[in-house]
Amino acid sequence: MSYFQSRYAGSVPPPPLGDKLRLYHVDMNPYGHRVLLILEAKKTKYEVYKLDPLRLPDWFRTANPRLKIPVLEIPTDQGDKFLFESVVICDYLDEKYGRGQLHSRDPYVKAQDRLLIERFNELIKGSLECFDTNFAYGSEQIVQTLDIFEKELTARGTNYFGGDRPGMLDYMIWPWVERLYLLRCINERKFDEKRSLFPNFADWGDQMQLDEVVKKHANSPAEYFDYYKNARTHSMGYYL
Repeated sequence: MSYFQSRYAGSVPPPPLGDKLRLYHVDMNPYGHRVLLILEAKKTKYEVYKLDPLRLPDWFRTANPRLKIPVLEIPTDQGDKFLFESVVICDYLDEKYGRGQLHSRDPYVKAQDRLLIERFNELIKGSLECFDTNFAYGSEQIVQTLDIFEKELTARGTNYFGGDRPGMLDYMIWPWVERLYLLRCINERKFDEKRSLFPNFADWGDQMQLDEVVKKHANSPAEYFDYYKNARTHSMGYYL
């Protein structure tokens, strides 16, 4: 059973870790969302310290001069250490905590999945354009990327990219797919028309929403829509 607590980071640094992990995360940030999913999937003991990127505590700036977010703090024999970059953090968690391995044991399949994670960056760029311009642009880039993943699911012949259950690739791309559902709040008919172009990917999305790990850290399309309408979102910076 995983252990999870959430609190806001204050002016005083938190105490040493002990037997758990600590994630520093900006609320609603998809890169941190990735790490939350893997922490939950691996059933680790962890806590979350939420950060306001416009008011980062001095102790956090000192410990993390590159100001990278999310950050995972881990206990080691040499003291507590920081890990950066969501992909690196998630790979570390999969290797460190062997139960329920998320990467394929086949080196070739693992390499292909990593390439697809990189390819998914095109959808991320398209969604950023779309969200940052009143949801008006980026849709073609999104459609082109979804087509690649639709064909990949068809070729694999499985419900998930990971096989009969979600794997690393499924969880790594899910945060942005979950946010794409906000487009249904803009134009339900158009959203459903696009969905019909990708029947396997659409079914995959329906199944992912029922996954217990996904449900643990899910937000509704309406919540995402309200969040991205907020002008302060843009000043926070989506690059974190």
